[in-house]
Amino acid sequence: SLLLEAWEQGKRALECVEQPAFRFNGYMMDCSRNAVPTVETVKEMVRMMALMGLDSLQLYTEDVYELEGEPYFGYMRGRYTEAELREIDDFAAGLGVEIVPCIQTLAHLATALRWPCYSGMVDCRDIMMAGEDSTYALVEKMVAHMAHCLRSRRINIGMAEAYMIGLGKYREKHGIRPAADIMLEHVERVMDICRKYGYAPMMWSDMFFHMAAGGYTGEENAIPQEVIDRVPPEMTLIYWDYYSNDAEHYRRILHNHLQFHNPVAFAGAAWKWNGTLPEIRYSLKVTRTALGECLDAGIGEVMATGWGDNGAECPLFAVLPVLQLYAEMSYRGRGVEDAELSSRMKACTGGVLQDFLLLDKPNRTTENQPAIGLNPSKYLLYQDVLQGLFDRHADATFPPFFAGCAAELAAAAERNPRYARLFSYAAALCRVLELKATVGTELTEASRRGDREALRRLAEERLPALGERVAEFQEAFYQSWMGENKPFGFEIIDIRLGGVMSRVRTARRRVTDYLDGRLDRLEELEQPRLFFDGQEDRKDINTFCNDWSQIATASVI
Repeated sequence: SLLLEAWEQGKRALECVEQPAFRFNGYMMDCSRNAVPTVETVKEMVRMMALMGLDSLQLYTEDVYELEGEPYFGYMRGRYTEAELREIDDFAAGLGVEIVPCIQTLAHLATALRWPCYSGMVDCRDIMMAGEDSTYALVEKMVAHMAHCLRSRRINIGMAEAYMIGLGKYREKHGIRPAADIMLEHVERVMDICRKYGYAPMMWSDMFFHMAAGGYTGEENAIPQEVIDRVPPEMTLIYWDYYSNDAEHYRRILHNHLQFHNPVAFAGAAWKWNGTLPEIRYSLKVTRTALGECLDAGIGEVMATGWGDNGAECPLFAVLPVLQLYAEMSYRGRGVEDAELSSRMKACTGGVLQDFLLLDKPNRTTENQPAIGLNPSKYLLYQDVLQGLFDRHADATFPPFFAGCAAELAAAAERNPRYARLFSYAAALCRVLELKATVGTELTEASRRGDREALRRLAEERLPALGERVAEFQEAFYQSWMGENKPFGFEIIDIRLGGVMSRVRTARRRVTDYLDGRLDRLEELEQPRLFFDGQEDRKDINTFCNDWSQIATASVI
């Protein structure tokens, strides 16, 4: 990629010596939030990572891999077969990229534990029952399977966010015990399994900090020495942090991690878990700060994480600029400017950085937006047209704003043929939002002032046109999803968008029935519209919600 970049810049000679600052540097790809990337998609990512100079890819698989004798583990979830994992591993090894298994051995196993055959090993919610032989028999199957399929002898055993450990069936059986004791005993038993298969494991470190201080507070000496001394020294502790741009914040928490007798890794943000579109600019911003502190602290292993919360709606390759920055900061240090990043990204991925940054724009409807993570592109898509829970979070500026976004993204699709599906998906989404963002407000206002002509126009023109655009977006979403992922999980997208289209039809029917005298009122439109977040005194009209069930209705799903 360095040669290609130099050639495209007109150079005919190149001399380059580089030494990466991070001995392991890579990406964690979420395969467990409905979108399971195909083998060819993983290979495509590996090709680009190899060109970037990244050397490890973690496949985050909660239950999306086959386990012998466990037919319900990953059932109907698009789970990887043994042959698929081996094919991925062989391909990546040929390009110098290590495929690292990333599994869960405590919490985040709701989709597996839902089945009756696993009910005996549930503590509460999505947490397995510590101390149970059946739990460790299943964990050993997981570890043994990965050891059989993948050549790496590093493994991520998860264990993040198990905040309710010991508070369900465990307490009924064993009584009240300190969470730290339960957790450390479980870690040691899983560690023994990893040793048996020659693994050097890593785990998310947040539980140790949560039990001692309620989270990554940054307070020095937050972890009791007795806890530090009980963590197996072979275990790499992964400090994950996606939100802060405060260098001192990272400095303090890295300092606390280095008090352990363990190797320390850092996991940062490739924000694609915020709904339909990524948060690239902020990802780049926090990456520069976080990795800068990792360089100063001598942290040897880092990774970007690309989670897919609430349905993995954001396309996989949207976060390529963040992966490129991870590579460049390893080889070039802190001073990686956007121009340099852009040139490297073009050489490694064929993508245009400035066009990828446009993917942020539909969630940035106002200048100098005060908070990160606001996602109007999702909640305005899925909210109901008659009972809009987010009607107060849009105004008359939104339709022309989204129309402009659609035009820019459609042009970006032309400039980035390799990523045409990605940009076409985003453009089609914005075309929906152009018509949908304020349609609920317009219906409500027309109804309240008794403007029958406006209601008729909305029913006969706007709502049918909106239905057509939702159908066009569903097709673009289908092309994007099926171009990257197995078909499993797309049924959720069909259900969500099918619901939008059905409610548009119902809205048209309700309004038409009212206008034609079959209804004497539109009760839905008589209800007061409140701010979804309850904040009347607000700095910005936008808000955040990434849970479809809360966006679509105030009723029970």
